[in-house]
Amino acid sequence: MKGIAQFFSCGILMVLFVVGAPSKAQSNKPITKREIQKQYILEHYSEQLTSPEKEKRKSFSQFGYGLSFFPFPLFPITGFIDPHDFGEHSYGKPNVKEKNGALYTCRGGFMDFSHIRVAADWTVYIAFKIICDQEKEMDLPCSDGKLSLRLKNLEQLPLEDLLSISQKVAYERLIWHEICSWYYKPPNYTFNEKQSTFTPEDTYSNFLGTVIGRNIVLRILEKQEGLPFSQIASEEIRKKIDELLPVDSKKQTQHAYDIVDINEQAKLPEAKRNKDVWWDSKVVFTDERYVFKRYMVIGPQLSPWLVPKHTQVGCGKNTSVEVLQVPQRVKSGASIHQYYTLKMTPDSALFYNKRTNEEMHKPFAAFISKDIQKAMDHVNKDMQEELLPGFNKRNKLNPEKKYNKLRKIWFR
Repeated sequence: MKGIAQFFSCGILMVLFVVGAPSKAQSNKPITKREIQKQYILEHYSEQLTSPEKEKRKSFSQFGYGLSFFPFPLFPITGFIDPHDFGEHSYGKPNVKEKNGALYTCRGGFMDFSHIRVAADWTVYIAFKIICDQEKEMDLPCSDGKLSLRLKNLEQLPLEDLLSISQKVAYERLIWHEICSWYYKPPNYTFNEKQSTFTPEDTYSNFLGTVIGRNIVLRILEKQEGLPFSQIASEEIRKKIDELLPVDSKKQTQHAYDIVDINEQAKLPEAKRNKDVWWDSKVVFTDERYVFKRYMVIGPQLSPWLVPKHTQVGCGKNTSVEVLQVPQRVKSGASIHQYYTLKMTPDSALFYNKRTNEEMHKPFAAFISKDIQKAMDHVNKDMQEELLPGFNKRNKLNPEKKYNKLRKIWFR
């Protein structure tokens, strides 16, 4: 009996060994750094795999201040941010602790915090999706048509390259939104948004946000501090803005706007006026021509527009600008567009009246982001018809003299 018991005992142990023991291939398979990063994201930052625009950040940070919807200046729109208090960043939508508005910086010009925050969230979202999802094709959240992202050959790319791709995709998506905003107008849309299209601070703020988003991802994955996303994002926003040397007060941001306001400059003696002006505070906000200078460069280098005579707002005389570089290639030297295709299909509401099907704007077909400059050329031509030649360049030309039926505010 003892021999039989030993036989069965050994048999059971053999079965357990065969069934329970990992295979040689399994035991030798190393856990990759990418898998560790994926697991860390899923455990600690799963919210950043959801839409980066759950709710639009509606802040009164349009270019300028004291803006009025009416010829009589009731309820003027002004949105400045305190250079000492940016509030707490929140992912995907603003909360009560988040503060948005405009801020002038000595090295980066005007900053639009809504744009910065949205761009940072988009960059984090795309980076985390690339790392965590096995899908090679995905549709990105979009209200301007359809955005389809196809990824390819990413397996061997280092994290730095994945982040460059994430920045580029996020940036192109935001350029697409700027293009589309020129076509937002009634009856298809509730409000006309032409006045906010490619204003002097938009493009630079958008790409700066992707730089911050990149820094957020690097900090999360490399340091693995386990801190709340809002804290990390808020700290990284503060670091980058501090590098650009923000002015000391809201009043100085206001004065920076005055320097490029044709209305304010007209109040000064001729010898003291700045002739390189970009907007007119005396024009009704709903007339998109109130901003008659627009920043239409999308890269590869982005140099901010600093106001002339910026020593008047506390900036150093020889302060250098912060030129941003939009990624064009991965570390190996290959074009960044070899690793993804972003297809943009515009909504027909951008071009055709929903009620009558009448053409309101000359349409353009779907295109891939590699060819986004063609869409820029299209909207550039369309914008020039209203804002007149020279609208995309800094100079001393005053197009208002040729504008028809320019709507002005009565008492200003």
